[in-house]
Amino acid sequence: MRTSTKATCLYILSISCIFVTACSPEDEEPPVEAPPIFQATYSRNDPAPDESFEHHMGEEINTPLQEISGLATGRKNPKAVYAVEDSGNRNVVFVKDSTGVLLCELVLFGATNRDWEDLAIGPGPTPGESYIYVADFGDNRSRREWVRIYRFKEPALELDTITVPFQRIVTDFDQIKYKYPDGPRDAETLMIDPFTKNLIVITKREPRVRVYELPYPQNTSDFTVCHFRGDLPFRTIVGGDISPDGNEILIKDYGAIYYWPEVERQDPIYTMFHYVPGTVAYIPEVQGESIAWTKDGNGYFTITETETISTEPILHLYNRR
Repeated sequence: MRTSTKATCLYILSISCIFVTACSPEDEEPPVEAPPIFQATYSRNDPAPDESFEHHMGEEINTPLQEISGLATGRKNPKAVYAVEDSGNRNVVFVKDSTGVLLCELVLFGATNRDWEDLAIGPGPTPGESYIYVADFGDNRSRREWVRIYRFKEPALELDTITVPFQRIVTDFDQIKYKYPDGPRDAETLMIDPFTKNLIVITKREPRVRVYELPYPQNTSDFTVCHFRGDLPFRTIVGGDISPDGNEILIKDYGAIYYWPEVERQDPIYTMFHYVPGTVAYIPEVQGESIAWTKDGNGYFTITETETISTEPILHLYNRR
């Protein structure tokens, strides 16, 4: 009996040790750390001219799009330049060529254009696929409780033989609904980090514009709160893009384009806060709110926004010298 009792006690003790070990706090996952908040180390007046690019051409667009607010260039469709119009316009991503000729309309069936202000293109949930991101986050009076970004796979389009523009209905898209941690904001700049798939949002109307981040994987089933990453010494930023290879950054206001020629640590946000940008070639435009790298990264597009149908917007291309 004594031997049996002793064995039983040892068994119970061993089971208890296993239970305690399994539940030990040391095995718990560490808490998720909040991303750092940066402070820019330069002023708005620091940027110096960079003569890497020059204006190549300007072509009148042959369709009456007066309020173009976002541009992106095709990955799966190298010929494509995608464009959207802002508040009150159609829920359409327009597909143009590099001279501005309309080739196709991608209609997001069931989506709402409350205030589409930018486009981005880059990786997403499915490896090897490119995704188009449509930013419905314009908020001139900063009253929207939440905003959203539509995301859908870039469709394969036969554009080389197009003679008449056609329409494609898009029904398969995600909605990334989010709130700002410090109240409603007006934004017109969306970028995607091709290294991490994180989305970067820059506000428009601030004494110093604010930078937020939506880490990948973005929540498409419920509301989320984006991360505040810091503020930059610019008052009005209306567009931006990261090069397809992730190594260069462009953001613009109404009067200039700011350029970071090298992304440090494969981290665009860190780079924007720690390195003084240059300024690159830019012809002043009427409400010029859009910018996009070319697919090969050797240049960038900008486009005017007009307020009357008597004036056609102009698509500008700037190539490396």
